Amino acid sequence: MAYNPKSYTVSRLAVFTQGWRDRLKGEHARANARLGFLRPPAGESRLVWIKAGGTRDSVRLGVELLGAIRQKRHDLRLVLTFEEDYADILEPRVAGMQKIGLGFGPCDRRRVVRRTWERLSPFGVILVDTAFPENLAHLAHTAGAHLVAFNTAPGRVPVEAAYPVDLTQQAAWAEAGTAAHLAEPADPHSLFVEAQVDTTLRTLVTGGEERELWWWQGSGSDAVDFIARWRASALSDNGILFASADGDPLDDGGADLAISRWGREPLAPGRVVRVDDTRWFGAIASAVNAGHLAQAAQTTLWSALAGGSAISIRPGLCTLHEALAKNLRQCEDNEAVLALWAGYREAPTEGRRQGDVCRRLFWDERRKLQKTIDEFLQRVFDW
Repeated sequence: MAYNPKSYTVSRLAVFTQGWRDRLKGEHARANARLGFLRPPAGESRLVWIKAGGTRDSVRLGVELLGAIRQKRHDLRLVLTFEEDYADILEPRVAGMQKIGLGFGPCDRRRVVRRTWERLSPFGVILVDTAFPENLAHLAHTAGAHLVAFNTAPGRVPVEAAYPVDLTQQAAWAEAGTAAHLAEPADPHSLFVEAQVDTTLRTLVTGGEERELWWWQGSGSDAVDFIARWRASALSDNGILFASADGDPLDDGGADLAISRWGREPLAPGRVVRVDDTRWFGAIASAVNAGHLAQAAQTTLWSALAGGSAISIRPGLCTLHEALAKNLRQCEDNEAVLALWAGYREAPTEGRRQGDVCRRLFWDERRKLQKTIDEFLQRVFDW
């Protein structure tokens, strides 16, 4: 059943309906947790509650912060709650950790929040990439507990510190004026991608022959038009195109084969490969001469930049920080993308130079993120 974020807010009907559905499926622990029936880890030491949301990136960031805090503070009991369970993310990261608790979290109804607070008695609450829980935040503020927002948009309740993900979120916090400390934006998605440049894919696809490889990433509906235009251009004469779509299943759309069914044999010029598995993005970004992101999740963006290829974007795609908007080439439409690629084909050194710029932007973000996390951890250490 699809994740329903409303079942974790204050909607009585949504909470009741989702709880009923969970119990029908035998997920009693999830239904109980939504109503605030949580158990803290054993012990008497102080407890910090990390409250994540329901997306993979939210839970991944939550468990990474839990691990980082554990390395900094061995005395604390740590609880991570989430709204969707991703065992493949959680289990490897928490293996062997002591004094921690993991599980589904409560909704934000007042009675539920009070019940949860009585059971956990946290002296610190960290909101991670989730909808701002007004009732929980109000109770934390009233109780004098530390309250921090990490990659979370502002609410009406003041917080001790806010760590925004991008310029848009930073501006929202500045306008709200509810953060005692407002950090510079830094995107943790850059931490979740491979930083290694791997040229194995290029060797396999080309069989050692001279070929140009290209990558277009956007919506499924736009892919058909781009593929047709690419096939009609001179770029297809000696080129191979990878086409993909984030969160929007890309049908064949004129593609010759799906990468999941590719047998690792060399491909002839003019072939179009449908990328139906996002795990290939890092390898593709390392292999292509250039790529364009017309639509992309933030993890995809950082995978593309980390590869060291010349990456362009659709105007307005990035709200992370000014350096990206200033240094990435921007193309209004498909014809502009093809023209840019044709220029790289005629002047390969310009493409390589832009690829170096992209990789530098990735590492700059990694360094900025590490500085942000270090500041956050020192804050928790000082509690």
